Amino acid sequence: MVIIFIGKEFKYRKFLQNHIFSNYQANKIYYFDNVDFEIEKIILNYKEVLIVTNEHLYSTISKIGATLNNDILELKDGELFPSKTLIYEKNSFVIQIDDTLINILKVTDFIPNILIKKDYYTIHIFNYDIQTVEMFIKSIFESFKIEYIIYENEGGWCEIKFNKFNENLLKQLKGFIPHLILSNNIFEYIKLKLEEKNEKITFAESCTGGLIASYLTKIAGSSNIFDGSVVSYANRIKSEWLGVDDRVLEKFGAVSEETVQQMLLGILEISNSDYAIAVSGIAGPSGGSKIKPVGTVFIGVGDKNGKFMVERLHLNGDREQIQYQTMMHSIRLFIKFFNFL
Repeated sequence: MVIIFIGKEFKYRKFLQNHIFSNYQANKIYYFDNVDFEIEKIILNYKEVLIVTNEHLYSTISKIGATLNNDILELKDGELFPSKTLIYEKNSFVIQIDDTLINILKVTDFIPNILIKKDYYTIHIFNYDIQTVEMFIKSIFESFKIEYIIYENEGGWCEIKFNKFNENLLKQLKGFIPHLILSNNIFEYIKLKLEEKNEKITFAESCTGGLIASYLTKIAGSSNIFDGSVVSYANRIKSEWLGVDDRVLEKFGAVSEETVQQMLLGILEISNSDYAIAVSGIAGPSGGSKIKPVGTVFIGVGDKNGKFMVERLHLNGDREQIQYQTMMHSIRLFIKFFNFL
């Protein structure tokens, strides 16, 4: 697959790039500030093309796609798509020109679904850094002649993506890295592990605004391990709903280890769950200080037996990136601290 970004901003939108690269293995990546005749030549040299563009250029790119296919645009569900569109959703559609499948995305504040489906497998590794993992796996993948991508994701653990499954490959990898996780969705993995133990999890979220609960409940059957959570955005809610002591909030602030500890205790008590994740931070763009700048986040995990841990993080990026990183780091801490490996 080739990925083409059209729009000046996409060179700098690292969150968007990481989201796409973590799911799709690109043979080649191109960046264009604007529409360029070179794009047509590139498209016809590949079997699968993903074009990512912005709201300003989306209609122009859609027209070009229709023209290349001797097609016209027509209204479908309130949005203009080429009439020969194979699949479409809001801000995303797939057309075919000769033997080339082309998925065109309009990225605004949200990233639409990528509709060109690729079969791939994901291995998660929590106990080694990326250099160590690369040293372990490179010769193994080469011996099986399987291409792979390795990267550190937004939660600070290593992911390996590859598109050919081989049981012997997995056995050899486990010989070097015994606690690897094979799963395309880490939330689905958590759901399955909790089901095995007949246990439940809950969340007390401040700066993420319910993001962790949202990702978990995308998984079918998540109600088996999740009854509910609290978005305790304001201090009053932290105090009245979760029982965070007003003196703690006044002395240490909402973004503090002490507050997150009490959020954990409170949510475990009111939910009657086995495990909890709590987060509080400054996602920006305002609200920071010299002591606690934007990107300061506290993540905590705990269980009903009183075992807990809180980490302080210093994250970079815009508001959405910081929220996403907070969620992913909280998942990392949960899996490692409670040994869900």
